[in-house]
Amino acid sequence: MRDGNTDGELGIDAVLSVRASSAMNTDRVRWLLRSAGLRHGLVVGTSMVLAGVFDYGVNVLAGRWLKPAEYGTFISVMAILQVLFLLSITIRMVVAFYTAELSARLDSCDQLEDFLWRVWRGAWKWGLVATAAIALVCPFLASSLQLPNAWPMWAASVMVLFLFLRECAYGALQGTRAFTRLGIVQVVGALMRLLFAAILIWFGGRASGAILAQSLGTCFALGLSLWWLRSYFRRGKKSAHRAVSWHYSATILLGLGGFGLLTNLDALFVKHFFTEQVAGNYGPVVTLSKVSLFLPWAIGMVLLPSVTQRQANGRNPRPLLLAALTAAIVPGLGITAVCFLCPGLLVRIIFTRAYADPGIVLGLASLAASLYAGLFIWLNYSASLERRAFAYVLVGVLLCQLLGMLLFGRQNLVHMTLAMVSAGLLGNLAGFATTWSIVPKTTARVVRAEAVVPEF
Repeated sequence: MRDGNTDGELGIDAVLSVRASSAMNTDRVRWLLRSAGLRHGLVVGTSMVLAGVFDYGVNVLAGRWLKPAEYGTFISVMAILQVLFLLSITIRMVVAFYTAELSARLDSCDQLEDFLWRVWRGAWKWGLVATAAIALVCPFLASSLQLPNAWPMWAASVMVLFLFLRECAYGALQGTRAFTRLGIVQVVGALMRLLFAAILIWFGGRASGAILAQSLGTCFALGLSLWWLRSYFRRGKKSAHRAVSWHYSATILLGLGGFGLLTNLDALFVKHFFTEQVAGNYGPVVTLSKVSLFLPWAIGMVLLPSVTQRQANGRNPRPLLLAALTAAIVPGLGITAVCFLCPGLLVRIIFTRAYADPGIVLGLASLAASLYAGLFIWLNYSASLERRAFAYVLVGVLLCQLLGMLLFGRQNLVHMTLAMVSAGLLGNLAGFATTWSIVPKTTARVVRAEAVVPEF
């Protein structure tokens, strides 16, 4: 009888333990749903996907309204702008990091204003220098890409200045945790780029007009950003210059540059080595395959600070990495399956019958883009842990892809896209090899005073 009572008491204790555990899990779920981190992730993710849809709409609009040869010109020039855009993200990430660090300090308002003022002034100075440099080499680039004239490249050079200014403002919004405003300006900018592209193409601007529309839409978003940041961009009191790690900044620049060239090399390669007709027909392949890269942009922006905070708290960040890789790659594989099954139908529906059926090339290009999505996650993960090796790995993967394309893909698009898929697989394996191991729990991100930067 006593044993029976003991069993009953144990059973009651087990039930109470289960109920307590269930209550704790419920509280954790409620806390997660109410957390600022989740709200910020949803805002950033939704806005970046929506902005990606509008930017994608520019490509679709240009593909439907321009002739195939003109569309080939548009795609090749936009590939160069995409590389420059990825390089300019370095400005955003560095500005966001140091702005957030200054914002967290007490009585640092003057330092923050001084830092952002110097960044803004430096963005103007170096933006104008870079724009002038690009404008000077526009004729050479136009000849290399077999463009009929340099006007599309000159239209693109205007965007260089706005990339410097925009990423400076976006970094300030991100660093001050104004995620809702950051999301709004990204969506507004993308929408205005689409509207300006439609207007300029309609009035006969052709490829040059569609390219110039990117600068006009970005200018509109920049103005909105500066309106919200006007309290920070006033000339505050003079304070000690904030120390910035050039090594960290250079690593981010190298990694983003390698990724940008890796993901846009095919458009430039086809434009250079193939005929104008083939390059025009390859334009829809570039546009459709890039769909797989929409979501990783948002995931990477949320992953970097999340991993940093988790690691600083002594917790294992690898579950976040696995979740991010799954969310970035799996949807792309689903899109790839559709591209393999009905490539001709997709091109006819979205881009009209003016373009040839790409066949298996579309599926292979989409598969490569899905693997590139994983590379972007590895890049953000390694940057959050300050592991610089993967940035150098990306450059090596880029060189391997270029070598494969030169050896096997100069006369065959299938072989060229197979080289892209191989590079994507190699990069993901390298990401695992260089960044998967556990980081010591005592490791945390610190600001290194390697150099005092008077201007950005």
